[in-house]
Amino acid sequence: MKRILARVSLCVLAAAGLYVISDVSRTVSANQQCVDHSKDPAGCQPSTFDTPMAQMPSVRVNRQGQIDPHSSEADAKAGAFEVEKRLFLFRNMEHIHWVPLIPSERDPATGAWRGGDLDGSGDGRGLGVAGNCIFVGHANGAGVRRAVNILKIQPDPAKRQPVVVGEIPAMVEGNEGFDDRELRSLVYKTSRGDDRYILVRNAGTNTLGRMQTYRIDMNTCLPTANSEVVDFYSQSHEFFLWHDPANTNRVLVYMTNWTGGVPDPTSPGLKVPDLLVIAVTDEDTGEMLMKPKFLAGFTLQEVGGPPIDERPDATGLFSDGRFLDFSDSKNGLGQAGNFQNREQNRLHSVSVTDDGERVYVAGTTAGFYVLDSEKIAHSRDAMLANGTAGCNQRSTILSENGILVAAKIPEIANDCLHMVVNNDPGLKAFLASNASSEAKAARYLVLMTRSRFDVYPPVNASPTGTHSAVFVPGRPARVRGNTKGRPAYVWLSDENGGCPLNYARMVSVESEMVPIMVGAFAIPDNQVEECLTQATTEPNGQPRRRIPQQNHNPTIFRNLVFTTWYAHGLRVIDISNPHTPREVGHALTVPQGVARTYPVFKDGLIYWVDNDTGLHVARYTGPRADELPGPGTGTYEGNATSPHR
Repeated sequence: MKRILARVSLCVLAAAGLYVISDVSRTVSANQQCVDHSKDPAGCQPSTFDTPMAQMPSVRVNRQGQIDPHSSEADAKAGAFEVEKRLFLFRNMEHIHWVPLIPSERDPATGAWRGGDLDGSGDGRGLGVAGNCIFVGHANGAGVRRAVNILKIQPDPAKRQPVVVGEIPAMVEGNEGFDDRELRSLVYKTSRGDDRYILVRNAGTNTLGRMQTYRIDMNTCLPTANSEVVDFYSQSHEFFLWHDPANTNRVLVYMTNWTGGVPDPTSPGLKVPDLLVIAVTDEDTGEMLMKPKFLAGFTLQEVGGPPIDERPDATGLFSDGRFLDFSDSKNGLGQAGNFQNREQNRLHSVSVTDDGERVYVAGTTAGFYVLDSEKIAHSRDAMLANGTAGCNQRSTILSENGILVAAKIPEIANDCLHMVVNNDPGLKAFLASNASSEAKAARYLVLMTRSRFDVYPPVNASPTGTHSAVFVPGRPARVRGNTKGRPAYVWLSDENGGCPLNYARMVSVESEMVPIMVGAFAIPDNQVEECLTQATTEPNGQPRRRIPQQNHNPTIFRNLVFTTWYAHGLRVIDISNPHTPREVGHALTVPQGVARTYPVFKDGLIYWVDNDTGLHVARYTGPRADELPGPGTGTYEGNATSPHR
């Protein structure tokens, strides 16, 4: 009875705000502090940063951080850094350098500056970093032909910012300058022990894509030779640069084709593959190939996947469901929320394991899936190129007159690039059985659908969907039979414009055949209520320019993800527990821009290009910073074999 009365008394006191357990509790309550007993290196951490749109200027500021198109360059940079401190836009990140690359122009009538990185009006695109060289691409177009900037990293790079030492002219066709949307560079040794440096350039328009390789002088960072231009006859988009650990002479490009379904002029009757594997160096000498070699290709639609640009029936129903409709909701500008009536089902980007045996695919609205690339990893380029490597150079075409031919399904396992589901012994046994053709086709399609982690629909995904798929290094799956140490997890970024925005997902590939989501990370603006009520004006009340806000490109370490999130900056996420990712740092630059490229790590510093404001350099100082590669450990990025020099 006394215990019961005591409990009642304590509850009454607690309800009245009078009962305090201890001095520690009183301190925690008074100061809103966290006491951590977990021994977690991250300790207590604030919630995910809510981007202060209403307070963040997206245009040029003066030394006091106020919007001012007349301020000098020195004042604009000083004011931007001041606003970053005032609004806590950098946490556990030190903003070391800001290198504007697009100059501003002065309006002769008003004296105001406009059009440059300092004004939030730049046009940055691709980023390549290797050795002591940096290459930055730009958006181009009709009458616009901005060159690739070449910068050199200086001694003591934390104190001295990179300097421009040259340029590579823009690719042009007629009056149209090509966007330099993707750049990758690599320093490597040939089998003879000679140092070599190459830069791979992927440039294009809204309909065309072309690739060129350059030999780079390691000392000057300038090109000394270039390959022939590879024309994809379609819009090439992103690519992964793979360096063969078994043959240092061998460097391959895994290029994605964003257009899809385009006839291939080099192979009449066939289409340009959605994923193309191309050799850019000589496998015997390590020298840059003057004419890159096409080795293999993959197209999901050819092997029975969903069609390109799938449209719904009259009721809005797709073959796999219907999308959520937020069009009745309006934001502050009266713009409707998300809804879409098309699934593009294209292939967007990939990452390749160090051994080259697996390719992790970000397949837009067709979802995420895994490809077997063992034949490419372990065959000679010459044999792949001439079709004598013992595998089909292109994906097996399953349909004839729109009907899936069950007898062709077993052939897919012999494609140089194929989905891992085709390796399953149970599927192979069923296809070899006496079951009917209809039963075999049905079984295959069910398993192939399950082998794709596909949330579209109902999740909206315009313009992309699953944007990037980068495996988590240093965390092999513990499942039986994983003798190759293949990854347990892949991080997916999910690009979607409008409102609501999409977020990032942690997917388990412990079963490569059936990937499943085990964790997720989002920012406050991923909630429809938040994105609908975002500020529509600058801090001084003038109309705010529209800034895209999609989740984009990640570079990943064992316990940390560094991902560019467009207008929400560079976000640092602790994934030590893959089921509960949490933010441990962020970097949002002023003027507010579009953090877009894969962050590149070199000698303890982080480099990224903002579409609107140019090149930025920072240092992460937060939890687990001691786990990151330091000086002399190489270059790390999410879209190339890492580390490299």
